[in-house]
Amino acid sequence: MSLLDAILVGVVQGLAEFLPISSSGHLVVTRYFYGVHDLSLSYIVLLHAGTLLAVLTALWRDVWQLISDCLSGRGHGRSLALALIIATVPGALVGYFCEDIVDQIFVEKGMTIGSFPLEPYKFVGFAFILTAQLFLHNADVALKRRAEKKLLGAGPEALSWSSALRIGIAQAIAVIPGVSRSGATIATAIVSGFSRDFAARFSFLLSIPIIAGSALAQLPKFCVEWPYEPDKHAILAGVLASAVSGFLAIKFMLRLLRSHDLRHFILYLWILGLICIAS
Repeated sequence: MSLLDAILVGVVQGLAEFLPISSSGHLVVTRYFYGVHDLSLSYIVLLHAGTLLAVLTALWRDVWQLISDCLSGRGHGRSLALALIIATVPGALVGYFCEDIVDQIFVEKGMTIGSFPLEPYKFVGFAFILTAQLFLHNADVALKRRAEKKLLGAGPEALSWSSALRIGIAQAIAVIPGVSRSGATIATAIVSGFSRDFAARFSFLLSIPIIAGSALAQLPKFCVEWPYEPDKHAILAGVLASAVSGFLAIKFMLRLLRSHDLRHFILYLWILGLICIAS
């Protein structure tokens, strides 16, 4: 992998991980349309480390406050931590049991229906549209209705096991490349009545265990592959690009959601989804 390719993939991963547009889906698009086919496992694991660093850096105050409140019993720290655990479980289970078949259909081989082959990026195109309509559109509608009634939405005090489970199920659906993890979880939190800011922060905090768990699950294979990886400098540059772009994406989303809706992301995903399907 060249230096330019590694940095490009790193930027795609960092931006699309935290914008509601699906990093895994965009990596499939990059792979098939831009021609970056040599995405090694070691690089993908390190990209996860880059995005994990991004969220820990961008939300270090939230993480520190969560840890402090959990230890002291103050505020909503313990209920928030429990909600994060509950919301993590569905995605972890689906990822563990379904990862191989999802990779085969959406990343590696696609599927043949009768005598008609469907390439992976076509499935990803449908998933982009699913993200736009099932999640982002419904969240946009909820935000408009809330604005009409001049409601701000709830914060951590309204968290319950059922609302955490709903967000977790949305995250589990995002195991499918093209379904945005951040988009699904932010949208579900908004539809569940939470404020724009808390929905985004909860989504980004929720990414910490799922990204870390994904990286740790691949660690044994990574340890075998990394010593023989010929492009270490290019890969590390790409990881840095992933961390920086992920940090910027988080800050951008937190600022955007204070006053703007999601219609531009909906339009973007429809256009990209239709291009993938028609290609």
